[in-house]
Parts: sequence; structure tokens; C-alpha cells
Amino acid sequence: MVSSDSSSELQISTADLDTPIQSTEFFRSLVENGSDAIVSIDQNSSILYANQSVERVFGYRPEELIGEKLTVLIPDRYHDAHFKSVDDYLESGERSIDWNGIELPGEHKNGHEVQLSITFEEHSYDGQQVFSGIMRDVTAQVERADQLERQNERLERFASIVSHDLREPLQTARATLAVAQAGNEEALDELDEVFDRMDALIGDVLTLAKQGQTVGEPQEVALQDIVEDSWSIVGTEAATLETTPTLSTVDADPERLRTVFENLFRNAIEHGGENLTVRVGTLSDTAGFYIEDDGSGFEDSATETLFDYGYSTKKENTGFGLSIVEDIVRAHGWSLTAMTGADGGARFEVETQ
Repeated sequence: MVSSDSSSELQISTADLDTPIQSTEFFRSLVENGSDAIVSIDQNSSILYANQSVERVFGYRPEELIGEKLTVLIPDRYHDAHFKSVDDYLESGERSIDWNGIELPGEHKNGHEVQLSITFEEHSYDGQQVFSGIMRDVTAQVERADQLERQNERLERFASIVSHDLREPLQTARATLAVAQAGNEEALDELDEVFDRMDALIGDVLTLAKQGQTVGEPQEVALQDIVEDSWSIVGTEAATLETTPTLSTVDADPERLRTVFENLFRNAIEHGGENLTVRVGTLSDTAGFYIEDDGSGFEDSATETLFDYGYSTKKENTGFGLSIVEDIVRAHGWSLTAMTGADGGARFEVETQ
């Protein structure tokens, strides 16, 4: 029994709690208005039912999905696997995957992927076999877990830097000072180089800590301006900068993007040799840009090791420049690839999609 008090609040009596709710309309409302998206398909993967929450999770109104194949909600790379798993189950009755709380990506109407936790159910309705997926959007949780993992990895790298890369020049400085105190004052000259390296290491560690944070609010940035500003800081008379007229704009954190170009320009100048030409242009087959030089290239270095923390072919370098670049690129949600350029030099491609 439902009654209303003077404040018009609804109350359910204790006696009502002993009576199970069996109203079809109640359960229909529960399914339609729940926070999880629910989609039901037949044996041919055609969608028979979609609740209201599919619009919040996938961007489709329920009526847009009825009659469509379930693959409209699945990234292309998983289409074949989906059809095979359904066919195998119908033939053998054996589940090839866990049906309870499995994490898989879905595809939103606008094309981006949604991380889902899915529970599958099987039942019969009107004489046909029906499969239903109860899908919860866990994108935020996955992103937080990934961010925490990256932070832990960064802490481990910082510990390694402090324990090894900074301790080594400090020990060298102490040994050099001991030699100078013993009467060889010329040894003091070597301390300048040691302290310069320690200063560079500390600077790069601080940069790594800063660049590892989430980038600021992206804004439309003119690539030509960023490139010219960065070159004015690290450029040299021994190298020439060329840019293509197709450079336009990109949505990015301007300060972090400058650091990307500064470090890539510095890397080219330090490793490229004399009379170097550095070119910056727009990628032709996808959204993004490239930085390419006509220097000596990567020589014997494997491109997959270039972005490792502390990796450098020159002893005087800290080896963190390209690691910083990769961190910034990833923080923007972009991808970075190193390859040999058309003239045999180094080429770095940044895809911004």
C-alpha cells in the first residue's frame, strides 16, 4: 500500500515489502532506464532490442539499431572474431570466452572506442534463441588504471635515474676533488664538465616529471609558429630549417608541443652532422606532421630503443630527449614513429588522430 503524508513524500508500508513486485511494467521500466546499455540479438547477430541507455553509451537511439547487425557497435578488427565465436557456440554449445564481466571495446556512433564491461545472457523468446549483452561503460576506470600504471612506471624510472645516472657523476666529482686536494689543481677543470652533466640530468628529470602530467586544455595552434619559435631556441647556423606550405593547425598544448619540436630539432642537430637540413611537413595519408633530416640517420641503433629512458649514442648526453617527446605525444593521445627518411637521415612521424 502506498500512502502520502503531509509533505507529499511517498512511503511503502512494511506489509508491502512482503509482496514481491511482479508487474511486467515495473521490470520493463527497470530495464529501459537502468544505467547499463542492454542489447539483444538473434542467432544471426541481428539486433532485436536495445534499451534507452544505448544512446548514452553508444550515441545511437534504440530505434536506429533495431534490425542492424551487432557489429555496428563493434570495432572493425573484432568483427570476424565475433561471428566466429557465435557460430562456434551455436555448433558446439561451448563458450570460448568468459560471459561474465569481460572487458571489450565498443564503437561509438561518432567513431571513437568505448571501453566496456559486458555480461552475456542466453534465453529463449517467442521460440527463438536470443543473446543479450549487458554493457557498462568503464572507460573512465580504465583510463585511471592506465594513468596509475604510467605513474608507477615513471616513479621506477626516476628511482633508477637518481640511483645510477646522478650517483655516477657525483662519485666522479668526489674523486676529481680528492685529486685536486692532493695537489693537482688542474683536475678542478674537469669538475665543470661533471657539474654540467649533473645539471643537464637534473633539468631533464624535472622536465620528465612535468611532461608526464596530463596536457593542458588543447587549443588550436599554428604549426608554423611553433616550429619557428622552437628553431629560434635550438637552431644553429650549421643547419637549415625547411617547412612545407601545407603546415596548418593542430589542437594541442602549445608549451608541450614546443618541447616536442625543440627536442627533435636538438636531436637532429646533435646527431646529423655538418650542413644539415631539417624539414617539417604534413603527413600525406593521415592527420599529423613529420620532422625529417638528411643527416647520418640512426646508424646501427634500433628504432624501437630510441625512446628508452637514458638511451643515447653519445656519452655526454642524458638520453632523455626522445623519451620526453614520446611522453608528450602520448599525453595528447597521438602516436610517434621513428624511421629512416628519404635521404637516409632520421624521420619522426606524429599521427594526431
